[in-house]
Amino acid sequence: MAHSPRPKPVYSRRCKQPSLLNNLLFRLSLLNPLTPKEFPMPSRRNIIIRTVAAVAGDIATGVAVASVCIWIIETATLGLFLSFLVWLLGTLAALALSQYVVHPMLTVALSDRKLDIAVDAVTSLADRLTRFTRSTLQFA
Repeated sequence: MAHSPRPKPVYSRRCKQPSLLNNLLFRLSLLNPLTPKEFPMPSRRNIIIRTVAAVAGDIATGVAVASVCIWIIETATLGLFLSFLVWLLGTLAALALSQYVVHPMLTVALSDRKLDIAVDAVTSLADRLTRFTRSTLQFA
């Protein structure tokens, strides 16, 4: 008996985070062409990891740009108005770096598959260390 080919999903699995409206429609099962298994929803753990990484990247970018602004202001001994312009340009540069460099890098570096592999590796390492420590302390 020949198997029928699987129907193609309506949406690609490589889509971005669902919008609030799509999420609510999915939860209410209104106009939902997807089954729960096909709905692209990352786990809460992955969302927290990405959020912490994005905040840390944004802070690092802001501190780096602020350091450059301070160095420019001190080196060039700029007046008040030019110092304001340097800070304004620095703020815009930090926002642009965050939007176009940090966040896309995090999207590529912290995909769901990579995060799951990393968490599984750290969990197995922690289990092995726990077993080793317990066996070592029992014989001591």
